[in-house]
Amino acid sequence: MKFKIEKITFRKEYAGKGEPFKNRNKIYIWPSGETVMENFNNRRNRPYDFYKKEILPKIVEMLEKKNLLGDADGAIKNAKWSWNRKCGCSMCPCSPGFVSSTYGYVNIHATVSFSE
Repeated sequence: MKFKIEKITFRKEYAGKGEPFKNRNKIYIWPSGETVMENFNNRRNRPYDFYKKEILPKIVEMLEKKNLLGDADGAIKNAKWSWNRKCGCSMCPCSPGFVSSTYGYVNIHATVSFSE
């Protein structure tokens, strides 16, 4: 399966007063062009093994090239990533994604287009 990373959003979360919010770093991968209903139906069927082996390293590489990692550099590059259906919301599988083994305050959203 071929893919192209169309857009990456790198956002730091803060708890207030400019202090970093300490939590696990997260990466969300969103297929480009999906409607809301398609996204809702496909959330439990994502090819997360492919995402982990092929897409995650490319995302980290792109962030390094753009110099966006900053002080989160080691926590992102050295992390082990695991798929979690409840990555963004502990109550339901509304936003599945990858959670890092390292603590930090970074949320990364990547929009990816796929072709055969």
